[in-house]
Amino acid sequence: MKNSECLSASIAILKVTGVWWSDSMVYKIIGSLIQLFLYVFTVLAEIAYVLMVLGDTERTVDAAVLLLSHLVQGVKVATVWFRQRRIKGLIKLIDGPNFEKTDLMKAKMIESFGALLKLSGHLFLSTAAVTALFWVIVPMLKSEITLPLKTAYPFDINDPGSFTLMYGYTTISVVLVGVGDAAENYLLAALLILPTIHLEILCQELQELDHGDDIYERTVSCIKYHQHIIEYANEVASVFGIIMFCQFVTSSVIICMTLFKITITTEPIEMITMVFYLVCVCLELFLYCYAGDLLMNKSLLVSEASFPGKWLKDTRSCRALLMTTVRAQRPLIVKAGGVFTVSLPTAAAIMQTAYSYYAVLQQKTKEHN
Repeated sequence: MKNSECLSASIAILKVTGVWWSDSMVYKIIGSLIQLFLYVFTVLAEIAYVLMVLGDTERTVDAAVLLLSHLVQGVKVATVWFRQRRIKGLIKLIDGPNFEKTDLMKAKMIESFGALLKLSGHLFLSTAAVTALFWVIVPMLKSEITLPLKTAYPFDINDPGSFTLMYGYTTISVVLVGVGDAAENYLLAALLILPTIHLEILCQELQELDHGDDIYERTVSCIKYHQHIIEYANEVASVFGIIMFCQFVTSSVIICMTLFKITITTEPIEMITMVFYLVCVCLELFLYCYAGDLLMNKSLLVSEASFPGKWLKDTRSCRALLMTTVRAQRPLIVKAGGVFTVSLPTAAAIMQTAYSYYAVLQQKTKEHN
């Protein structure tokens, strides 16, 4: 099983939604048209609606929840489009000989880790799909049927034929764009978390250096392995840094607005939909932060594992590994846009900020009423 096997479902979804380009110019044109039809037109209609209801706090919050998510998704789509060669290079690198293990036990560790990641990805994508389906079903259950998205169009949609057509268009857009967004998030998180199993294997190999006669050769191999992991992690941070930055900046606002919407809605099914949406937003945030936190903590273990042990008599290996020990004392920290540390404390801080915004919004609403 390849390291990148866990990415198969998300890449398949990105291909369907026109985000994962092939070398075919025909597919690139079709992919661009799919994004224009499903994403760009929808975002423009959402912006128009927000501008139309700016004076109404409740309606503005209701409309802005998805709009912010869609705007951030635009950054994700652009990143995958324009940095796709580098992303494919990362996948090729993690599947290449630098991260391949011939030892059966270590190969099994990688396979088990990949299987767990794949299962997590399927669960995450399924949650996004269920949320999208709820989003398009809820308007049908209201006394007065409305479109799934709060949008404004430059033509009359009250005519039964036009309304049915726009409902179908909005349904396709919500489902494909929503699941596509989840696939983009999982792609980033999985690529970020994949090197953690290799850090674990590296620690194990370092601790096994006192066995055998070829200590120096295996020491050099471990040092190179460590360097490949560092280069890979730095490239992931470089490629996806802008996405994580935008996600962190907007997450607190989106979570705040979603909480506010949950507290003011009086329809149980709509409340369930918003709860599902809140879960998806929080999962996106914690996917990034958990992956970054795990990478940071696993990288710190290398320093302890690489410190010379029973084989102190092998001076060449000691000198070589002392440099690795010093380097490993600086953890692999991923910075979102060079500003935010991608870690669980950052996720906690964003959640705290979101609740503060929510409390202020609630207070303002009470004063207004």
